[in-house]
This record gives sequence, C-alpha cells and structure tokens, in this order.
Amino acid sequence: MCMSDRRVCECGRNSAFLIYRDNLLPPEILVSLYCPQCRSQVSLNEDTMLEDCGWVLEFDVDGAQVFLNRRGVTGRATPKFLFDEGYLTWQGLAPEDQEINSKLHQRLAPLIEQDLALYLKSLKSEWLAHVAKLKAAGWRKAQHA
Repeated sequence: MCMSDRRVCECGRNSAFLIYRDNLLPPEILVSLYCPQCRSQVSLNEDTMLEDCGWVLEFDVDGAQVFLNRRGVTGRATPKFLFDEGYLTWQGLAPEDQEINSKLHQRLAPLIEQDLALYLKSLKSEWLAHVAKLKAAGWRKAQHA
C-alpha cells in the first residue's frame, strides 16, 4: 500500500498530489515544493532538487537514504531515484492528475447507467488524450506512459 498526500507549494497558490511508494518515506522527506509561480524563489540544486515542467521538488536526500537503507533498498537516494522509482512522486503523471481524473469521472458518471460501454470508451479516449498532452508538454512520468 502507498501513502498519498496533498502538498501546498511554497507560495500557497497551488498544490500537488503525491504518492509514497510502499510507505517507505515520511512526508518530511519533501522539504519544499515550488510551483511554476514560485519557482523563481529557488536556485535549482540537482543534488537535492528535481524539476518537472516548472515544478521543483526539494528532497532531504540524506534522510531518505537512511529510510531506504533501513528497508534494504539498494541505490543512492538522489532526487531522480526517489522520483522516478516512485518513492516520492506525483500521484499520477503530473501534480494535478488526481483532481483531473476525479473531475473526469464525475463528468462522465451519468453515462454509467445510460451506456456503460460508451462511458468506458469515453473515459479511455479522454484519458489517453490527457496523457498525450502531458507527454507533449514534457512531464517526466508521462514520457514512460
């Protein structure tokens, strides 16, 4: 089971849905989160930070390494490792995917009783179009979807 969390960025204007693979890391490992609006407040330090389409995640990589070592996870706790391996990453492919997915399901919900096949077809086609937009925009996780 994975823990999920919603974190507000440093300027307070945006938030991101996050997931913690196998509950190995506590939320405190994400030191700071910067959205595209507050991104200018920080200089990117690739030793502790990862940038994804204007969002910056700052990790306590030393703390993460301790937690990973305790659980027998091999590999150096770099921002890329933590994010790409899912130990602390977006819930979905981008920061707002959880909310977008929820709204999509709510909008299409009336079709469930009317025409389940149309509901499933619509859900699939709209989500695939969303993923294609994320890929085109360069979202890190979307590149592998």
